[in-house]
Amino acid sequence: MARREITATQDGANVLVVIDGRATEMPWNVALDVARAMYQQAKRAEEYAKAAGIVFDQALLIRSGAFFGLSDHRGIQQEAAKEAAWNRDLRRYLPGGVKSKEQFGTPAVVAGPAKGGSTWHSVT
Repeated sequence: MARREITATQDGANVLVVIDGRATEMPWNVALDVARAMYQQAKRAEEYAKAAGIVFDQALLIRSGAFFGLSDHRGIQQEAAKEAAWNRDLRRYLPGGVKSKEQFGTPAVVAGPAKGGSTWHSVT
């Protein structure tokens, strides 16, 4: 893709954008909406361009037990799951993943024999 000459200037309450000698003028509020839409699309394009790195990083997180996503793109998530399951290096260096030490359920307090007594008490 050829390098483009882009200039944006402000003229009163309007914004003037010149791209390769072609100019467009718009009110400030429209310019903000256009800028927001362009930013969102640029981030999506960046995600597409960097998909391979995102897949590997997400696979590493999945393999290590951290189940939060780096992307909400379903295709990237599916590829990351496959990579986590089948990538030879990830399987070698994190063979069983990282085992969670998190415990779920209702804790129970079990007391031993009371002082001077021989009965056990269990409180749940």
